Parts: sequence; C-alpha cells; structure tokens
Amino acid sequence: MAKELKFSIVLKELPVKLTGKDDIEESYTLKELTATQRAAYNDNFDFKIEMVGNTAKAIAGDSFKLPSAKSFIAMCLYDKNDKLVDENVIGNFPATVVQDLHEAALELSGMDEKALEKAKNDLEVSGSSGIE
Repeated sequence: MAKELKFSIVLKELPVKLTGKDDIEESYTLKELTATQRAAYNDNFDFKIEMVGNTAKAIAGDSFKLPSAKSFIAMCLYDKNDKLVDENVIGNFPATVVQDLHEAALELSGMDEKALEKAKNDLEVSGSSGIE
C-alpha cells in the first residue's frame, strides 16, 4: 500500500477552437467531468449483474440506453464565458467534429477504451470480483 496519495483536484482542461462561417474562430474548453457529473452520466446505464460460473457479468437491462455523444459533450464543453454549451448547439456541429470531441472528452475524463481496459486489467491482476 502506498504511504501517501497525492492528487490535483483541478479539473483537466483541453482548449478547443471551432471555426464557423466567414472563418470566425471561437474558443471553447473541454473539461474533465466532476465526480458528480460522472455519476449522473453513469446513472443513465441500466444493467444487471448475472453470475456465469464463478464470474459476475454485466448485462444490459430492459431500459438500457447509451447516451449520445452530443449529450456527453454537453456535460463538459464550455464556451468563452465558462458556461456549458447547450446540447442543441452541439447537435448542429458536423458529425465528425462531434465524434472527435466525444473521443477527446472521454479520454480527458478517463473513460476512453484505453482507461477502461487498464481498469479491467488492474482488477484481474488484483484478483478482484471478476466483473466483466
């Protein structure tokens, strides 16, 4: 066990520049989700734990619905006035921009595939519950 844990509680940020009509560039900031925001996001998931042999497996529930990329971005994209950007505004962005922002936002909050794989591997190494 570590003798000391030390963390920064300043949210990670990533500057974003979006260029619109007439080449006017707007500044935005992607911010890491707070613990409260992440819990609210995770509350959207409906799943059950089922035992398969000796392994607990997560299975989608009856009302499982994966929130959209634009919904997730609306939780962490801030305008120049440090206000969250409305989901309807994000919905008008090109799909490729939304996809790239979504991937960056997931990574910033430690929720991308790489982070999830690391967490799974850490559980396997520690011999934890075996949840998949």
